[in-house]
Amino acid sequence: MFSAPDNQEVLVRDILKPLVFLDLFDFPLTAYEIWHYLGRRGSLAALKLTLENAAPEIIGQKNGFYFLSGRENIVEIRKIRYNYSCHKIKIARRFARAFACLPFVKTIAVANFIGDHNLRQEGDIDFFIITSARRIWLSRLFCAGLAKLLNSRPTAANKRDKICLSFYISEEHLDIRDLALGHDDPYFHYWLRGLLPIYNSHNFYQRFLAANRLSTENIIDSVATRPSWLDVLEKIAKNWQLKIMSPNLKMAMNNSDGVVISDSVLKLYLGDRRRLFAEKFKSKYDEFLQKIN
Repeated sequence: MFSAPDNQEVLVRDILKPLVFLDLFDFPLTAYEIWHYLGRRGSLAALKLTLENAAPEIIGQKNGFYFLSGRENIVEIRKIRYNYSCHKIKIARRFARAFACLPFVKTIAVANFIGDHNLRQEGDIDFFIITSARRIWLSRLFCAGLAKLLNSRPTAANKRDKICLSFYISEEHLDIRDLALGHDDPYFHYWLRGLLPIYNSHNFYQRFLAANRLSTENIIDSVATRPSWLDVLEKIAKNWQLKIMSPNLKMAMNNSDGVVISDSVLKLYLGDRRRLFAEKFKSKYDEFLQKIN
């Protein structure tokens, strides 16, 4: 059993949260990463001291990484996936340069890392895209169409290094906390903090961080004129894409955790597993709390 002064025990409980959740994705953490995921509360020095003094049956450490006891094998997994991720990010940057040719595309980030550079070799590359106001459908048409022409959209048979374009928001909906599953959505918490911006126009990513309370930076909103004839094209693009959208997406539209469709949000994940991860996290976290009490 683990015994510690009250304040240190509280810190251990907090430290366990990122360690437990990221363990679900075979990802060990550095002390700085733990501090980052905890919102940089308290001092990094105090956190390091707590980690060093934690009981080995709770928290293990190897080569500067911390993990749940008995999970030292994930240190090597992290190193291997780092190389896979670097390769995929190079591919992502090439596509980002092409997508950025459309002036309505304001920010492109690689998403679903759930940890830093934590992508599997066989997986696709998820993009999160922020667009101009009332240009989300034109932006999706351009990006998805270009990826399709280049044979780079993922399929059931082949996802490796393909570009998944399933999450767009417009500048009208920069605060996406309403898309979380209430207060019990650890996946959303780590997804949001794990975004890797690879294209950023006019400080849109900084505005996004501020809108989601991840930054206190004061960013002045840009004001752009919007020609009315583009509104007509936006409506045409919307109607056509809704017409050809898969029946499964249409059935789940605004009726599930993963499929949200509007003129400011396009979130098209049929396989949203956030509730499953929340359950797994709670179960494992409670298991390790028992070792502290």
